[in-house]
Amino acid sequence: MGQLAFEREVYERLQGKHHLQPVFSDCYDITSRLREYDKALFIVWNTRRQRYEVHSLDHVGNTYACEVPNNRLDGRVEEEVRRGDLRVRGKEIFREIDESNERLERMIERERRNELRAIAGEVKPYFAKMAWEGV
Repeated sequence: MGQLAFEREVYERLQGKHHLQPVFSDCYDITSRLREYDKALFIVWNTRRQRYEVHSLDHVGNTYACEVPNNRLDGRVEEEVRRGDLRVRGKEIFREIDESNERLERMIERERRNELRAIAGEVKPYFAKMAWEGV
């Protein structure tokens, strides 16, 4: 697909979404580097959120793929897209998600234990006083 056909298809998919403005060229040529990686990827400027976003023509319905890191069009955009590509890193991504969820569960359990210890520390003197007085 040529550049003009690609741009026309992007505009057709974004029809009615006036807050999304496609970006087809930039100073670091990130837009063409993304197209080399995946022919369906393109970058838009979201005027509502004041952020750059990566979108894909391959997505059904909504074209959103990910946010541009630090809201700057530089090499990190390409790294973010490659890092989140399920076709290339699918198993690894799911493993990272599982590890992150396990860390989160451990952190929540540790916070719960600490909170219970704090509560026990606060009520201990009252129970000790009642036990000492024989109530």
